[in-house]
Amino acid sequence: MSLIFTPTSRDALRKSTLALSVALSLISAPLAQALIFNVTYDASVGSAPVGFTSAFGDAIGYFQSTFSNPVSIYLNVGWGEVSGQPLGGALGANSSYFVNYDYGTVRNALLNVAAPGYLPVTDPTNGRLIDVNTANAKVLGLNTYSGPHSSDGSIGFDSASQWTFDPNNRAVSGSYDFIGVAMHEISEVMGRSSSLVPPCTGSGCRESVQDLFRYTAPGQLDLTGTHAYLSINGGTSQVNAFNGDPTRGDLGDWNGNTPDAYNYAAATGQLLPASAGDITAMRALGYTLATPVPVPDSALLLLSGLGLTVWLARRRKTEDLQPG
Repeated sequence: MSLIFTPTSRDALRKSTLALSVALSLISAPLAQALIFNVTYDASVGSAPVGFTSAFGDAIGYFQSTFSNPVSIYLNVGWGEVSGQPLGGALGANSSYFVNYDYGTVRNALLNVAAPGYLPVTDPTNGRLIDVNTANAKVLGLNTYSGPHSSDGSIGFDSASQWTFDPNNRAVSGSYDFIGVAMHEISEVMGRSSSLVPPCTGSGCRESVQDLFRYTAPGQLDLTGTHAYLSINGGTSQVNAFNGDPTRGDLGDWNGNTPDAYNYAAATGQLLPASAGDITAMRALGYTLATPVPVPDSALLLLSGLGLTVWLARRRKTEDLQPG
């Protein structure tokens, strides 16, 4: 039996002792063309503040209203923990599953979904394997596992920080923009991250899909994890500058030149918006723009029982967003 309820129905969630699988879909879009997120809230979410789940639903709604790939992405969400582990001072953190492919396979998959990005015929990585998050692999038609409850990643949020959950008031003095941080973490599970771990010069180095668009100069792909920028035309023009310091967080995050949900750090009292560059970054991974882009009204959450999850994919290291 399925139940439908709005994201603000917190009481039912607090009283439940079962893990719940939450499927969010836009009412205005046909199911066959919808990007669907199935969210399982950990038991820790029972102690989260009122507004937590509805704000997370708002973040999900952004991706559903912006992209239209007909795949289902499975997330686990925690409060004060990620996959049962502490966040270690980060505002948000995630861990995700990934599978490896060679450059030619990933290039063909990106071309097949008409992703906007320059990809040379000759492998520019010198034979490195490409880490593809399982969520991204579904979009690219590479993921062969089709289990009903296959987790693509886990996300957690710091329970000690002060947050604003109000979608209409995201820049509150002394509080972090929860929706912006949630968008940051969700996008990383979707594939927006780097696999480069400096110094990366040996044969054991790997690339992420996003790293295939990481340039230091026109025609110069960054293979070591240094200061670089996102470019979808072979380095000729810059979409945004990447974080070039691994001690500050994921090299796949923006450097923070302007306020942005995808920056490596966040500050209190600051709105973390989604930018045009953010959309370009996701499109380069194979996510297709919804046309026309619908405005999310009130997303509905579909609950179903949690089934057994079996994954043969490897798990990516935890990515985290730091306080500014």
